[in-house]
Amino acid sequence: MESKKGKILTITSMKGGVGKTTTTMMLANIYAKCGKKVLVIDLDLYNGNLAFAYNIKIKNTIYNLCDDMVNNRLVNGISDDYVYKVSDNLFFIPACKDPRQASKVDNRVLGNIFNSLSYLYDVILIDTNHILNVCNMIAFEHSYKIINIFTNDSFDLQNTKSFVAICKNMEVDNLLLMLNNACGKGNSYYTNYDIKNIVKKNVDYTIPSNLYIKNFDQLVMDGKVSSFDLKGDFKKNFDSFSEHMINLLEEGGKK
Repeated sequence: MESKKGKILTITSMKGGVGKTTTTMMLANIYAKCGKKVLVIDLDLYNGNLAFAYNIKIKNTIYNLCDDMVNNRLVNGISDDYVYKVSDNLFFIPACKDPRQASKVDNRVLGNIFNSLSYLYDVILIDTNHILNVCNMIAFEHSYKIINIFTNDSFDLQNTKSFVAICKNMEVDNLLLMLNNACGKGNSYYTNYDIKNIVKKNVDYTIPSNLYIKNFDQLVMDGKVSSFDLKGDFKKNFDSFSEHMINLLEEGGKK
């Protein structure tokens, strides 16, 4: 019987500081709570901080995994030596510990790694940087959905417009635009009509401002960021966000 492949979702942005990594962790939390086996890959090779956010000490990274694969050292496949457990159903592969290793990540094997891992996990979330490099392009190529996070910001909108044009030129039809109003709270100069006309594409979903996490740094320092402190009004807002995400990403809410 043929194994079922999991879905790869790549979360990207054309500008830093837009809540891309936080959104990635939120989506990971949603899928894990749905009972899915979830893997997060930190492909922000120069500035990846998921290991710090998840408060896990690491040894091997995506650099070591690529290096061992290209040199035929993966005798038993992709083992637990490269994958770290965050919580039940949630795992991750960290970015390079040393940013000098980023340019040495052998992108020739990245596609094979993504393909192999897709048979081991129900959902793979790839967190990227905001540069259109080869590694990110390979992630896009293997993705079920590409989710571009952006904010209500002049520079961000222009960069998003460029990315939408590039995707259109490359005939990419699985791009979702997600406006993050929970980041840079208070930025609302452009209306939804303005944004659509600027980026030349509909916004697929708007993350509401009520998902702004006031105590995010404290959660990181306490090693509790994977749970997002689901209490009170925030829990209600997060549950609503979860339902919308499942409907948007899982074809009518199928789990």
